[in-house]
Amino acid sequence: MLDTDRRQAPPRSRRRRRGLAIATAALMLLAGSATGLLAAAPASADPEMTYLAVPSGRYPIDVDATPNGAHVFVISRGDGGVADLRVYETTDFAQVGAVTFGPGTDFNPTSVQVSPDGTQVWVAFYNPGQILVYPAADLEAGGMPAPTVITAGGGFVDLEADAAGTYIYAATLFNPQYQFTTADPTAAPRTVTVPNGSRGVSVRTDGTQAYFTSFAAAPAGGVQAVDVAGDGSLALGTLTPTGDLPWDSAYVENVDRVLSSNSGTPTSISAFTPGSADPVVTDPVDCGPRLLDSTPNGDRVYVACLTGGIVAIDYSTGTPDGSRVDIGANVESVDAYSATGADADRVYATSGGTDELLVFTKPTITGSGDQTVDEGTPATFTATAADFWQQIRWQSSTDGGATWTDVAGATGESLDVDGALANSGLLVRLVATSALFDPVIGDPMLLTVTPAPPTPTPTPTPTTPVPTTAPPTPTPCPPGSTTCLPATGVDAASGSALAVGMLAAAGLLLAASGIRSRRRAR
Repeated sequence: MLDTDRRQAPPRSRRRRRGLAIATAALMLLAGSATGLLAAAPASADPEMTYLAVPSGRYPIDVDATPNGAHVFVISRGDGGVADLRVYETTDFAQVGAVTFGPGTDFNPTSVQVSPDGTQVWVAFYNPGQILVYPAADLEAGGMPAPTVITAGGGFVDLEADAAGTYIYAATLFNPQYQFTTADPTAAPRTVTVPNGSRGVSVRTDGTQAYFTSFAAAPAGGVQAVDVAGDGSLALGTLTPTGDLPWDSAYVENVDRVLSSNSGTPTSISAFTPGSADPVVTDPVDCGPRLLDSTPNGDRVYVACLTGGIVAIDYSTGTPDGSRVDIGANVESVDAYSATGADADRVYATSGGTDELLVFTKPTITGSGDQTVDEGTPATFTATAADFWQQIRWQSSTDGGATWTDVAGATGESLDVDGALANSGLLVRLVATSALFDPVIGDPMLLTVTPAPPTPTPTPTPTTPVPTTAPPTPTPCPPGSTTCLPATGVDAASGSALAVGMLAAAGLLLAASGIRSRRRAR
């Protein structure tokens, strides 16, 4: 099964819808490495699976964008109402023009195709059996120009231009199949008869073959190659059986494969290499496949699902990897627009069940930029993902961006990094992925950690030395000793000197007293 990744969006009335927006909790998970990377709480710009739902006419059935991407054209078959063509500019998807064909019971538009030079808009009708060609500039300006009317056998169901813009091929349920020239739409077309009639057509990138589905039950159903000569003449090539009731075809350039969407039982996608003896590979899909489209570089094919959603098949690795995005109801058509001629920048789909044009835009990532922190201070990097994404993750590089490693658990829009000197020079970035677009990688952000200044050595404070020994303890005088004074703590020598001094002082006092006495007697 190719629908390996199914996601369902809840219905909402808002124009900008958020399919399965997952509120990511704060993930403070250590990455288990010396870098100390932490996943922090996200600051989300657009939640997961954000897309636009643009009101259209009643039951839109096909869509095509101009080569410069400035406008998109949507046809509606008007079930229970009016069939019309609407023109939207793609800045904010305001409707800038409309052409009313008439009641849906009388007009059944099936396909719209903008010429590769952007000057013509072709609209095919199953009923009445005609093709209308409008000047694109007049429609984009809001006018209602008179179209060039091409009347043919009827039953037109699909249109496809070659890459050079020389021819427009038209598939019909009733033979023949047609090749018109863009230089003169009224010129007699070339025709070719395909077994069982056709529901869809694609063209090889070099224009040398066109691939019409042969709309029949298995085993008769398949893809009829039509060889295109240098002068444009047509010749039947090989009929390759694919599946039951093949609806549409697409050519995948980078792997040189033709795909067919098989709408019968079982519903499936078949793929084969034109002119190769390799067997056809058929994978079941459970979505009622309808119209197909591929990116200009052929890396991805989109399948519109009548039962709802889009199946995207990634061929970038050479091995198909299918995922399903369950958004929309009765999705009849899908269109991939690329500004670069490589990967898709936008994917458009018609949702007949909700009368809306669905717009999926390749995400953009805006980061907080480089961070410089002091040693020991954590750094917080942030990055916001806008528009359609399904998963985001952080990566880090320790070798200047030569190699990158996913940060475990880091799936929010913020990342904390330890402010360790070992992390200085670390690069981090955010990556957004989805089934519809190639991975989008944010700009690398650099961490610089400034070393902390050295801690100064304090000057020692002078202190008074503490004696290490106690004063000597006096020795007591032994009983009967005449050489020391007991209990005074004075040694014998100092005690004798003290006694002599005291006797001398007493003698002086007595002498002075005697002198005073003699003086009175006189």
